[in-house]
Amino acid sequence: MKPYERENHNPDTEGYKDLCGWHGMTEERGPCPNEPYASVKLRYADYQPVQSACVEALKEISQRYGFPIPQEQSERVEAS
Repeated sequence: MKPYERENHNPDTEGYKDLCGWHGMTEERGPCPNEPYASVKLRYADYQPVQSACVEALKEISQRYGFPIPQEQSERVEAS
């Protein structure tokens, strides 16, 4: 995990479009309304995508996969 940077994401992804890729887009609500906060590399079997994540998504990813949020970013995450 590192601070969000557009350049860490492929051109055809939400992350490259400055959107939260973790929450993505749905017909019901459209794109996630929150700005990306972090770029997170996850591992699914042998696939390792880099996801853009808003603060809420970062909380969800941390809880789901059990990794700690770095100290320098945890204050903003806890404040939301």
